[in-house]
Order: sequence, then structure tokens, then C-alpha cells
Amino acid sequence: MNNNIQTADLCDDNKDKQIQVLSPNFKNYGGLKKFSGQIVTVRLDKSNWLLLEMLRDEDGKGRVVVVDNAQEFFGVVGDKLMAFALKNNWTAIILNGYVRDTDETKNIPVGLFAVGTCPLRNFDKTDSARDIELNFEGVSVNTGDYVYADNDGVIFTKTELI
Repeated sequence: MNNNIQTADLCDDNKDKQIQVLSPNFKNYGGLKKFSGQIVTVRLDKSNWLLLEMLRDEDGKGRVVVVDNAQEFFGVVGDKLMAFALKNNWTAIILNGYVRDTDETKNIPVGLFAVGTCPLRNFDKTDSARDIELNFEGVSVNTGDYVYADNDGVIFTKTELI
């Protein structure tokens, strides 16, 4: 997808579309500062096993993973998952949770939006779900929706804008 996007212009040019804006609590900890793509949703219960397997074993085809782990205070994504994402053509990860290894993740050309950092990770294998509606921080996101992100923020739409 086109990575030369400007979310402010997209919002101005698409006033008739239902655009959702992600909370400013999210910051980009990845190396890719502008990105867009179709969404795949994942809900995690502490453990990142489902996300790890997906990023490691599946061709992302330029898609963006939106992950909700209810802001459990564990580092869900770090340098290893980001390396898998890069290797397998995932454009970005947007996480309603925490990341780690940020000195490394900022050098990997994949977007990584999250609410903060935490060096601790969870080692238990817990239940997860994929391709379900996620609701957090005032947005509602489904697999197949679209995301556009830059330094101004992250927007979600049901339809492709570019």
C-alpha cells in the first residue's frame, strides 16, 4: 500500500466516511513512521503465542495486525516478533498493550504503535482469538478494515481511502 500518506489530509478529504481516530496514548516504537494496510485482528489474554506464530509462520501480504491484550502490563512485542513481522511482510503492529526491546524495534522498518513499554513478558500459554471485533480506547476494529498512520496519529476506516 501507499506509505506516503498524510492522515490529516485523509480526514479532510473523507469527511463523508466514518473515520475513527486512535487515542493519542499510543506511540510508535517501530522504524516505519508512515504506513497503511488492511487489518487482521487478534485478542490476547496476556500470552503472545498466537501473535508470535502468526508473525513467524504466515505471509502478512502487507497487512497490519491490530492486537488487544487489554493493556495487561507485559511486553507483548519486542525485537523477535518485529523481526518475524519484517521477514514475513507484515507492515505494522498496533497493540493495545506494551512493548519491549524498543532500542532495537525502532530500527526495524515495521510500524509498532503501543501504549508504553514494559521489560517483563508473560511465559504462560493463555487463550487467544483471531478475526474478532476489537473495542478499545474508543475505536472498534474488525479484520478487513483499513488503517492509516503517520506522526499525526492512527485512523481506522471500514473502506479503503487510497
